[in-house]
Amino acid sequence: MAAWPDYAPVAADGYAVRQDADIARTPFDDGLARQEERYTTVLTARRLTAHLAGDEDYRRFRAWAAEHAHAWFVWSDPEDGVARQVRVRGGAGAIQYRARARGGRRR
Repeated sequence: MAAWPDYAPVAADGYAVRQDADIARTPFDDGLARQEERYTTVLTARRLTAHLAGDEDYRRFRAWAAEHAHAWFVWSDPEDGVARQVRVRGGAGAIQYRARARGGRRR
C-alpha cells in the first residue's frame, strides 16, 4: 500500500478536522421527515496544507497524486501520530495547488 510522501510535510496552518453527518433525512410521501443511518461508522474529513520545497518536489507530488490519491494509502495523522488508511475525495483532481514565494524564490 502506498504512503503519504515524506517530502510533503503537513502544515499546522490550514489543518482542519470535521465529521461527516452519519444520518440522512429522508422524506415520506406524507408527514414528517425521518432520519436514517448513512454509514456504520462516522467518516472524518480533514483539510490540510502540505508544503513542497521546490519544483522537483512539486513534480514528484503531482506524479504521486495521479497514481495514489484516488485509492487508499497510509498517512500519519498529525493530530495524534496514528497511521491511518485514507484517500483523497475526488482523487488527484480534487487537490488544489498554490505557489508561494519568499524572498524572490518560489517555495
